[in-house]
Amino acid sequence: MKKLKTSLILTFCFFVAYVAYPLGTQAKQNTRHYYVTKTAYFYTNTKYHKKRTKKIEINNKLSTRTATKYKMYQVNYQGRKGYVYRSKLSSKPKTLNRYTNRTSYIYSSNKSDKKPLLKISVDRKVTTRSPQSAKMFKVTYGKAAGYIYKRNLSSEYVDYTRTYGTTQITRYDYSQIPSQENDNRFQVPEFSAKNIANIPSASDRDVWDSWPLQNPDGTVAEYNGYHIVFAMSGANQLYMFYQKVGETSLESWKSAGRVFADEDLSHSNDELLKKLTQEWSGSAYKIGNKIRLFYTGNLDHHSIGGYGNEQVLSTAKIDVDSDSTGLKISDIEDHKSIFDGDGKTYQTFNQFSNLGMSNSGDNHCLRDPHYVEENGRKYLVFEGNTGTANGYQEYRALFNKAYYGGNDDYFNSSKNSLLARTDRNNVIKANAAIGIIELNEDYSLKSVMKPLVTANLVTDEIERPNVVKINGKWYLFTITKGYNQRVDGFPSDNTYMLGYVSDNLTGPYKPLNKTGLVLVGNEGYNSRTYTYAYYGMPVSSGSNNLLITSYMTNRNISSTQHSTFAPSFLLTVNGDQTQVQQQSILEQGQVTTGSNDFQSY
Repeated sequence: MKKLKTSLILTFCFFVAYVAYPLGTQAKQNTRHYYVTKTAYFYTNTKYHKKRTKKIEINNKLSTRTATKYKMYQVNYQGRKGYVYRSKLSSKPKTLNRYTNRTSYIYSSNKSDKKPLLKISVDRKVTTRSPQSAKMFKVTYGKAAGYIYKRNLSSEYVDYTRTYGTTQITRYDYSQIPSQENDNRFQVPEFSAKNIANIPSASDRDVWDSWPLQNPDGTVAEYNGYHIVFAMSGANQLYMFYQKVGETSLESWKSAGRVFADEDLSHSNDELLKKLTQEWSGSAYKIGNKIRLFYTGNLDHHSIGGYGNEQVLSTAKIDVDSDSTGLKISDIEDHKSIFDGDGKTYQTFNQFSNLGMSNSGDNHCLRDPHYVEENGRKYLVFEGNTGTANGYQEYRALFNKAYYGGNDDYFNSSKNSLLARTDRNNVIKANAAIGIIELNEDYSLKSVMKPLVTANLVTDEIERPNVVKINGKWYLFTITKGYNQRVDGFPSDNTYMLGYVSDNLTGPYKPLNKTGLVLVGNEGYNSRTYTYAYYGMPVSSGSNNLLITSYMTNRNISSTQHSTFAPSFLLTVNGDQTQVQQQSILEQGQVTTGSNDFQSY
C-alpha cells in the first residue's frame, strides 16, 4: 500500500509538471518564433485562477524559449511577457481571405512615402498573412502584390442579409409608391382655399400638429361634457383647445391657453426637463378620470453650431377644472422625462452631436410619444433612429439585402447605383425607426424594446406614429415628407401617411396596400390647402373607419393665413387594404362624426 501511494504521488507530480507553464526550475530551449493562428490571450500565470491581460490577434509573431512538451508557453510579445496556450500557435502565419468593402488602392508599401499601384473595386478577394492588428495588410490580388488599409477589408463578402429582428421598410416597396400616388384611394381629398379659416380662438397664431384626448382603445374621449385637443402653437409650445360634445364648427373650439408655464420646465426637479425650452407633439389619454399627457421636450441647439434638436419623451398629469365658462388647466402634476435614447437600440443626441449634427448629413429624431395599452401593460410608441446594435449608420449598410427588398437583380442594380452616388453618405445616415418602450405603472421607463419598424437606407424621418387596434389586428401609421426620402421619385412638397399591419403589437408588420402608402397630399408647400401631420382614430370602438385629422397651411408663409385645423375626413381599413372616403369631408378640426356631418369643401 505504501509503494502504491508513493507511485500515485509521483504520477500526480509528473502530471502537474507537464501541464504547468515553464517556471524558473524548468529546462529552457533555444529561442523559437511562432505565429498566432487562433485568437490568443496573454495570461498572468499558469494557475487555475489565472487572468487574461491582453488579446493577441491572428498572425502576430511572438517568441519563446519554453520546452515544446508544455501545453502553455512563456512568450515575449511587443516587449511584454506572458503565457499563451500552445494550441493557438503555429510555426507559419495563416493565409487569410479578405474582401474589399469599398473601392480601394493597393500601395507599394506601408510607409509614409507609399505610392498607389492599383485601384480595385468593392467585393474583390485578396489574401494576406499580415498580423491582423496592423493598420495596413500586405496582400496578394491576382498577380499583384502590395499593401492595403485594414479598414477597407472585411472577413466576408460584403453582400449580406441582416434584419436585426425588426420589420424593414424596404427601398423596393418605397420605389413603388410614386406609381400609386394618382390612385384616388390614397389621395387626400381636395379642399377649396376660400372655405378655409383660421382658428378664431387662436387669434393670430399658427396651430399645427394636434391630437385629441383619447380613451385607451383609441376612440375620442369625453371630459366633463367636452372634447379636448392638444396642439403645437406659438413658439413651439403646447396649447389646449376644447369643444362641447355635439358641436362641430371651427368657431366652437375654445382655447384654454398654454399647457405649461415657463416655470414648469425651468423649476422642474427633473434634470432633463429643466434645460428644455420647447414642447413638441405627443398624445393624450383619459385614464380613469385623469388626463395623462405625453409629449416631446425639446432643446434647440442652433447656437452651438450645426442644426439639431435634443429631444426627450416626457409626461405629465394635467388637472383640468370646468365651470359655466368652460375648461381651464388648474395644475400640472407628476411632470417628468421618460426616455432620451440609450445609444444601443436608439440613437442619442450625443451620438448625433458627436457626428457633427446636421452638418454631417444626419437627422436626429426621438419624439412623438404615442401611448398604447395591451393586456394590462403600458407602452409608448415613438419616432427614433436605430442605435449601434440594430443597424446604425455604417458603410456596410449599403450591402445589406434586407434594406433593399425585391429580387437579386433589383438589389444589385440599386446597390451599384448607390455606390456611384456622390451623396451616398446621406443615404447611409438614413436610419429612421418606429420605436417602442414599456412603462411602469407610474409611467416611468420599464424596459427598452427593439423597434417595430426601421427604414435604413430609405428615410431618416418617419413622424407621429399612431397605433390602432381594429378587428383584432394592430395598425401602425406614420407620416413623412417627400424631401426627406432617400429613394428617388418623391416630389419634395408631397406629404405622406404610411401604414403597416400585424397580428401583434410588437410585429412583425406588413405594408398596407403592398407598399405602405395610405395617404398622399400633393399640394405645394406654400399652398393654403397644404396638409400634414395626419392622425387617425377609430370613429367608434370596433369600427374599421378612421377619422383623419391634420393641419392645413404651413407656418410663417402668410401674415393673415395661419396654420389651422384642416377639414377631417374618413379612411376605411379592410385587412391589408385602405381607401380614402373622398366624399366624407367634415368640419375643420372635427374629431367625431355622425351620419349628417359631412360638408362640402
